[in-house]
Amino acid sequence: MSSQAFFWENWRSAAIGTVLVCVGTFIAKLILHRRFYRDLPSPDHSLILGNLKVIGEWLKKYPADFHPQPMFADLATAYNFRGLYYMDLYPFEQSMLIITDPALVVQIQSHPRHHFSPSFLRGLAGSKSIFSTEGAEWAAQRSWFSPAFSAANILTFIPSMVEETLVFRENLTQMASSQQKFSVMDLSLRLAIDVIAASGFGIRLKSQTQNCEIFNALKDATAWTSGQTASFSHKILSPYMMDWNTRKLDRLLGEIIQEKYAGKLGDDTSKSILDLAIKGYQKDNGRLEKGSDMTKDPEFMQIALDNFKTFLTAGHDTTASVVTYVIYLLSTHPDILEQVREEHNAVFGPDLETTIERLKSQPALTNKLPLTYATIKEVLRLYPVGFTVREAPPGSTVTYEGRKYPIDNHMICNLAGAMHRSPEHWTNPNEFNPARFLDASSINNAAYLPFEKGPRNCIGQQLALVETKVIMVMTLRFFDFTPMLNQDGPGIDGWGGKAYQVLTLTAKPKDGLPMTVKLRK
Repeated sequence: MSSQAFFWENWRSAAIGTVLVCVGTFIAKLILHRRFYRDLPSPDHSLILGNLKVIGEWLKKYPADFHPQPMFADLATAYNFRGLYYMDLYPFEQSMLIITDPALVVQIQSHPRHHFSPSFLRGLAGSKSIFSTEGAEWAAQRSWFSPAFSAANILTFIPSMVEETLVFRENLTQMASSQQKFSVMDLSLRLAIDVIAASGFGIRLKSQTQNCEIFNALKDATAWTSGQTASFSHKILSPYMMDWNTRKLDRLLGEIIQEKYAGKLGDDTSKSILDLAIKGYQKDNGRLEKGSDMTKDPEFMQIALDNFKTFLTAGHDTTASVVTYVIYLLSTHPDILEQVREEHNAVFGPDLETTIERLKSQPALTNKLPLTYATIKEVLRLYPVGFTVREAPPGSTVTYEGRKYPIDNHMICNLAGAMHRSPEHWTNPNEFNPARFLDASSINNAAYLPFEKGPRNCIGQQLALVETKVIMVMTLRFFDFTPMLNQDGPGIDGWGGKAYQVLTLTAKPKDGLPMTVKLRK
């Protein structure tokens, strides 16, 4: 045999041997991984496929664009799982632990967010934001931002909320004149981002009245987020398209921060979220002396930019979804709508002028709307904006009904939708009934997770609630809405029907909930 032939023969043998070792190692690892779930609750678990076959079959039962929360809740019901179950999706996705009992939520609520959450958002929530940071860094930021989100400070934002809602009303009036079908979600998104920009950063984006590059970049970036139900092509393109749009967003927001804070230490009289956070940053770091140019502090600039993006993203998305479903559910329940209108008349007077005057001069009146508040809470029960995902340190367990369950190396999902629609915790759980929240003693608060619980609950939840109240007060008595859902399109029984939630960053209404609107006489 020639030396060349000998070389190629040895190379081929080595290559085959390497492949066999790799295949053997993978098979051994796969079997070991699958055996982990042998005695754990898991739907039709297979030694070869895990739960891949099951989830493939169940995905066919739902619309292609749906938010996966209904499927995971329906799986728990179909297999009669109590409290928790596992989904073994290796090697294509990280395996999941689905939590459906509030008693377990308490045990894991202090665990950090799963690394999937920041990576899912990519640049939309930068590494220095309150959403992405952990430990002492997160605690410091939480302390900086908390004063801005206090109940008293949020009331100071109401005048700017009123001004932006007046623009929203003008847009609704134009839609009423044209009698064209329109997306309530789209109008609400533009309103919400204008409100959070004004409240959080003291600027007017005017996305409701003109072409706004910031709104467009944010909308495009969120549209390219990629969850489990996204198509293969979408998943491939997602990171590139998100990075493209977030870089654009960074540039646009960076210019605003540069212009606002160059050569000064912010506005001492401003109550905006960022201005109040700056005071906390200054106190902790002592880097920014009076009159210094804040834009020359790179750490401040990164923190400001990342949190600007985070609050814009989360602030406009959640509020817009809630407002859209409030309008939809009240329009389909006219008796409850009439009661809400009567409450608004009693507190703010019957006309718009008096309403505006009282909102601005007596913002605390928004705390005198028990049915309005109950309506928002009921909407969030039926249509939560998603569920949180956490991870646990090696060796971590939870205890349920006397048994310990391993939770490390899993994506731990607090399935709010399952708990919100559980007959164990709610009477007639699929019924829209705001009155259930009027009697606090009848509510199992542990089973209600619209904004998560624990130290990392949503810092902006009160802002979203007050903003929604203001919008309701200024619109519901003056407009009548008619849903125009696609009756030939897909739906999800028990989860909104044709008005089901789709996955685009968070859980949003299908097609933006198209409606027509009329002015009330």
